[in-house]
Amino acid sequence: MGGSCSKSIKLERSSEAKPGSAMPPSNNTISVGNQFTVQSIREDRLVIEDIKHELKEFASVFILNNILMSVQFFESHKEVITRLQHISASPQEKEMNKTLLKDETMECTYPDAIMDEVNKNVIFRPPGEFGESETLVTKRIYVINDLIEVVNSGEIPQYTSIDKPCYQVKIDEAGRKGFVKLLQVEKNSPMVNSMEYDIDYDNPIPGPSSRSDSEYDYSRITDLRTPKPIEVSDSFERRDTLPKSCFTRIFVACDPKNIFKNDSNNDSEKDMGELDVEDFTKELVYINSNGFMGYFQNGLFPTTLGKSLGFSENAIKSAKAISGKIFCDEFDTQTEVNRPFEVIPAVAIPWPEDQTIEFVYRDDRPTIVDTRTGTIYKWPTSGPGSMIEEIRNMTAVLVPKGYAKKKGVNMHESLEWEINFPKAERYLEARMSHAQMKCMLLLLTLHKTFIAPVTQQNGLLVEHIRTHMFWECERDYRSWPEHRLGTKLLRVIKSLQHRLFLGVCPDYFIKERNLFENIPKMYLNYAQKLLLDVLANPVPFFIKALGNLRYSSGKFYTPLNLQILYEKIITKSAAIQQNPQLAYNIVPQLKRRIYKDPDRMVQHLKELKRKERIIKDRLRQKEEQQKYEEAEHANKMEIDVEEPIDKELDMWKTKSILSIFIENFIAIGKESAELATISQGLFYLKQATYLAKILEDCCGAFLEDIRHWRRIIAKEEAVIKRKIIRVSSHATGEGKPRTPLRNSTSFNEVPIKFVSETATNPQALRSNNLIHPNLEKGDTYSKNGWAFKAVNSKKKTVVFVE
Repeated sequence: MGGSCSKSIKLERSSEAKPGSAMPPSNNTISVGNQFTVQSIREDRLVIEDIKHELKEFASVFILNNILMSVQFFESHKEVITRLQHISASPQEKEMNKTLLKDETMECTYPDAIMDEVNKNVIFRPPGEFGESETLVTKRIYVINDLIEVVNSGEIPQYTSIDKPCYQVKIDEAGRKGFVKLLQVEKNSPMVNSMEYDIDYDNPIPGPSSRSDSEYDYSRITDLRTPKPIEVSDSFERRDTLPKSCFTRIFVACDPKNIFKNDSNNDSEKDMGELDVEDFTKELVYINSNGFMGYFQNGLFPTTLGKSLGFSENAIKSAKAISGKIFCDEFDTQTEVNRPFEVIPAVAIPWPEDQTIEFVYRDDRPTIVDTRTGTIYKWPTSGPGSMIEEIRNMTAVLVPKGYAKKKGVNMHESLEWEINFPKAERYLEARMSHAQMKCMLLLLTLHKTFIAPVTQQNGLLVEHIRTHMFWECERDYRSWPEHRLGTKLLRVIKSLQHRLFLGVCPDYFIKERNLFENIPKMYLNYAQKLLLDVLANPVPFFIKALGNLRYSSGKFYTPLNLQILYEKIITKSAAIQQNPQLAYNIVPQLKRRIYKDPDRMVQHLKELKRKERIIKDRLRQKEEQQKYEEAEHANKMEIDVEEPIDKELDMWKTKSILSIFIENFIAIGKESAELATISQGLFYLKQATYLAKILEDCCGAFLEDIRHWRRIIAKEEAVIKRKIIRVSSHATGEGKPRTPLRNSTSFNEVPIKFVSETATNPQALRSNNLIHPNLEKGDTYSKNGWAFKAVNSKKKTVVFVE
């Protein structure tokens, strides 16, 4: 894990704030891994007081914050984003393009590189007998056709290759932001550039139906967004040319003045009276987006392209499509996980400057200044060498998908192409911090659990959540605390709910385009209501959603037992919280009688024992049945999202819930030092320390449990700090430790040399004893430039000395 930034917004410490850079939030904290921090004792106290206040006043938010801290999506987010920020394409993408460019005259772009890393670690599997395992995020593959080349209007048309046909086109305005048309450029036809024609986008064409407009439009929009099986066609024989169905000829009115103006033969000018009807019209040829999509989904993909992309015959046969997308699911027989894909045909274009002027020069992009340090936070950064400058040098793509009106029919829909920015999206995702990426993945988990099964492709989509997260990162890049991520995520959800209420979600790169514009209100209302329910009672919703996630490997982090946590939260019996055995039946005490006759007394005792055995056997059977039912209940993960959570937790609940989180954070801290970074390990152990302190303050009666947790935390911290010393020694080239200095008269005789800034802070070792086997009481010792003094000759312990 760990945070991430591009080189242009890299976290750095400086006495002067640099515009467009992000630096540590406080000089009182030590930046560790650019995300997790080791705080001072004073700050520790403030954090503990904040957590205690949250536990007392907002118990559900406290629980949510700790639940989300426990969820992991990456082994090491820092390592992942460092790798992805320095490559233009993934190894899989590069290998695939070798085949596609050779056989298909195409190439592909994988914009979801980070999501691929998530899919390696986490799978989504709803509980129940028929729940299928699948990846959390659908993988997108943009397939770019190299037969179509977009040229600037002023360029002289020419073929770029002599061994294959190439269709040269230029961008033609479509009349609305986010969409364009592709006009074919004809050689030696200068008259094309001067033709003028009018397109009416405002007057809808009513559909041939007797139903009301709203009902008809609802049905039409839903039908357009409903995936349908592809129809394999054998009519497309050649792959190096486009079929006739991909072109549309339009005759447009011509201004006579332009006719004479563009006629190169001045001697053959005609009089106005000699002009024919054909002289007042001009034929324009456009690339038809509907025809291109039909050719791609029914011709290329099922015959050759699908196999080149690695899909099996069964996956290709079961593929479905909507305008601009093919949905193809590939089942991995080794892992038994279904992997959904979206194959998107596209045409590459230069960065559309005229469409993205507002994004490049956005004047209301927030700039936050930390008054304590002078740090400037801005995302994305602007100026020379900035993030925006790098994005502008990337290509965009056109997807064969025209604008569909909610009311009426867009008569030019088949000629329009939608602008997408896959490379820019991949670039921005790789520059989100770990907390921001985690927020987006948690939103996607909610969406996949509660929204997508109902609305399918008709309502709130993954692309809308991604866009919303870009806006949230821009609005405030600084305030995304790992230990209070639940609090931040609720604000993000509230903001998304407000967008759904307004029915407005601006495209991040083309702000004038509303992504919700042609989505029926009923689907947006469903998502809005769901998010309002989440805000009202977030813990059960997140427990149910996160219960669908499974770690795909045993060599990953210890998962939080959500079922046990949920039972501890909703149980009403304090006694059962402390002693779960009380939930089962207890053998009743049978009444004993006293007989003077010894024989009758012996007979009575034998009868009592027989009855007790019978009762015990029955209770044992009932207990086993109860345990079996509880196990089945746990497997089914039955979570009542309407079950209210107590606003205040009693002592028993507090102890039970804190114990669950402390144990989990200790496990994650231990594993983080191996899987991710040392700083992450210390971060989670620090959180466990905070909760142990709160447990002591709120539930002092459980002193033995508190001591138990502290011993384990101290042990794991010692292991990590020994690892820090080994790493620091290796980094400074010291190798073996120096010879101990025995019986030194003064601590000043022992040189103190601080190691590099990437190592641990010696101040953090002051209150922690280190062990050395060859010391007597009073001896001094120097290791790695730090001085120590023996304080106990029996335990061989030393303390740090400045």
